[in-house]
Order: sequence, then C-alpha cells, then structure tokens
Amino acid sequence: MRKLSELQQEIESVRFELDQALLRQDKFDNYYQKSTKLDQLIEEYIEETERSK
Repeated sequence: MRKLSELQQEIESVRFELDQALLRQDKFDNYYQKSTKLDQLIEEYIEETERSK
C-alpha cells in the first residue's frame, strides 16, 4: 500500500511525461504506454482513497 502523496507525485510525473510525448509527437505506442500507466496510477489512487474512508 503506497501513500497517497507518493501516488500523487507519480501521477503528476507521468502526466508531465505524457504531455511531453504529445508535444514531441512520439509514436503512438510510446504515447499509449504512458497513457496506460497514468490510468493504472489513477485507479490505484482511487482505490487507496476508498480504503482510507
């Protein structure tokens, strides 16, 4: 179980990477991988917030 603050930091980092990939017009596969990672982190964050209620 990770701390919410750690998850928030990682989400922001991956979101920044995703934005940069879009600006660089990276290949779709690279962009998709970053997007999928962000989705997973957001899901984990939601699950952690639900558990802490």
